Amino acid sequence: MIKALLIAPYKGLAETAKKMEIPDEIQLDITVANLEEGVRAAQLAEKQGYELIISRGGTATLIQNVVSIPVVHIDITGYDMLRVFTLIRGIRKGVALVGFKNISEGAATICNILEFDVKMITIKSQNEVRFNLEQLKQQGFSVVIGDVITVEVAKQIGLRGVLITSGKEAVMSAIEEGIRDYNFFRRVNYKYRYFQNAFRSMPAPIVILNKHGEVLEKNDMYNQDVECHEIMQSPLIVPFIKRVLDNETYQWDEIVGESRIYEIQGFLISNREQIVGVSILSSKRKTDSKTITIIGSPVHIPIIGESSRVDQLEKDIQHFAQTDKNLCIFGEPGTGKYTMAREIHFQRFGPKAPILVVEGMQLANGIDVRDYVHRKLASITNGTVIVKDFGALPHDIQKEFGELLKHLSNTIKVIFLVERHAHIKVFEETQYQPICEETLYLSPLRERKEDIPAFADYFLAELHMENGDETVGIKPEAVTYLAQFDWIGNLPELKTIVKKLSSRTTGNYIELSHVKELMNKNVSKEIDKQEDNALSLTGTLQEIEQEIIRQVLREEGNNQSKAAERLGINRTTLWRKLKK
Repeated sequence: MIKALLIAPYKGLAETAKKMEIPDEIQLDITVANLEEGVRAAQLAEKQGYELIISRGGTATLIQNVVSIPVVHIDITGYDMLRVFTLIRGIRKGVALVGFKNISEGAATICNILEFDVKMITIKSQNEVRFNLEQLKQQGFSVVIGDVITVEVAKQIGLRGVLITSGKEAVMSAIEEGIRDYNFFRRVNYKYRYFQNAFRSMPAPIVILNKHGEVLEKNDMYNQDVECHEIMQSPLIVPFIKRVLDNETYQWDEIVGESRIYEIQGFLISNREQIVGVSILSSKRKTDSKTITIIGSPVHIPIIGESSRVDQLEKDIQHFAQTDKNLCIFGEPGTGKYTMAREIHFQRFGPKAPILVVEGMQLANGIDVRDYVHRKLASITNGTVIVKDFGALPHDIQKEFGELLKHLSNTIKVIFLVERHAHIKVFEETQYQPICEETLYLSPLRERKEDIPAFADYFLAELHMENGDETVGIKPEAVTYLAQFDWIGNLPELKTIVKKLSSRTTGNYIELSHVKELMNKNVSKEIDKQEDNALSLTGTLQEIEQEIIRQVLREEGNNQSKAAERLGINRTTLWRKLKK
C-alpha cells in the first residue's frame, strides 16, 4: 500500500478527488493548501511517513524542491481546456489567458480550432502575473483565464478570473503516474541504500570530495579514525584531486602529517560533477622504518652527459620502457640506478601511473613485512615497482620475492637495483637469472669522465635553484683537474665537492685554485683515514679474517647483508664466521 497525499491548491480539486474511485494499491489522503502553505504540508507529510505527494502547478514545483520523496504534477489536459472554454463560450470579446508555456501553447491550438477570440500571454515567472493583468485591464479586457495565482491577482485588480480546473481524467492520470514513479523510486532507493551501506561498511577509510576538497560523504571507518581528518586539511589534497580529474584514472600519493605518513589512492567518480573518491590505505609513524614509498606523480629526470655511453643509455631507456620483462640494473653505489629506473617508468607510463619503491633490506624483517608488500603491490593495476638493495637480500628471500612477482599484473614494470661494488672481483650474476629477464649495467664515473663537465654544470644549476647560489659555472681547467680523480663515491661524491666549491667561491665561476685547494685537503684526509683503518696482518689466518670482517662491517654501518655482499659470501656464512 502506497501512502500518498494530494495537496490541492484549490478546494474544487480536493472535492473532485474525493468523488473518485482510487486504486486499491494506494492510500490517498487529501488536503487543501497553496504554495508556501502547501510546502509546509508536504514537509510534515514526509516526516509522517508519506511516500508520495501529488499536487498541481506552482505548488507542486515548490514542493518538489524541498522533499526527498516522489512528487507528481497534475497536468492541464485538453479536457480541462475544453471545459473552461465551454464555461465562457458566451463571452466573445475581452478574454485573455495568462499562463506558462505548457498551458498557453495547448490553449492557443484549441482556440484556433474552435475559432475563439482569446489573447494568449505566456509568462516565465509568477512575478510577471500582476504586470500583465494590469496591462490587460488598461487595454479593456475583463476576463482572465489562468491558474490559482492568476485568478487571485485578477480579483485584486478588478478583473474576472476563471480558473483552469483539473478534472477526474487529469487526477487519475497523476495517480497512475504516481504509482509508477513510486515503484521506480523504491527500486532505485533500494539500490541506493544497498550501495550506501556497502560504502559505509568498507574496511578502509574512504571520503568523497568535490574539486575544492570539500567533503561530500564519508564512511564509518573514516569517521572512527580521527587522524584521517588531518589528511583533508593538507594543502596537497586539492592538487591531488586535480590530478585524478585530469588523468581520469587512479592516482597514488603520500601525505606527511604532523606525526604520521599516510598512503592515499584517488579514484574518479564523476568528471562532469568534478567529484573524486579518496581511500586512505595505511599510515605509519614518521619514526617507523618505511618499507614502501609511493611516488604518485612521477616527473621526467634528465640523463646527464654527452658521451657515447649517454647516447646508449637513452636508447636503453626506450627499449626497457617498451618491454614487459623484469629488469635488473647493476652498478656501484652512486652510479644513478634509481634515476634510470624512474626515467624508464616515465617513458613507459608518464605521470599518470605510480611508482612503488620497495626498500629491499626491509624484506628481511619477517614474513609479515613481505605479506604487507604483497598486498600493496596487488592493489595497483599499472605502474612501476622499484626494489632497492635487492642484491643484499639472502637468496631464499630473493627467490620468495620472485615467486610473488608471478602474480602481478603484466601492466606492472618491475625493476631491481643491485649494487655491484668495485672491489668485488667475482660476481654471481647467474643467481638473478630466474628473476631478472633483462639486465642493464651502469658504468662508474671514473669510466665516463668526459661527462664530468655536464654533471658539474647540472649540479650548479640545481644549487642555484635550491639555494640561490651565485656560482654559474666552472672554468675548463678546473674541470680538467677534477677529471684526474677516480671518484670512488661516483655522482654523490662529485655533487658534494661541487656544492663545497660553490659555497666557498665568491665570484661567478669556480677557478682551478679553488679545486686544487679543496681536493688536496680531501686527499690528505683520505690518506689519514686509510692509515687509521689499516689492517694488521699479525696473528693467525683466522684472526686476520676476523679483522677483515669487522673492518668491512664498520665501513657498512654494521649492515651484515651489505658486508656479506662486499665479502662475496652469503649472510649465513658471515654469521657463522662471526661466531668463531
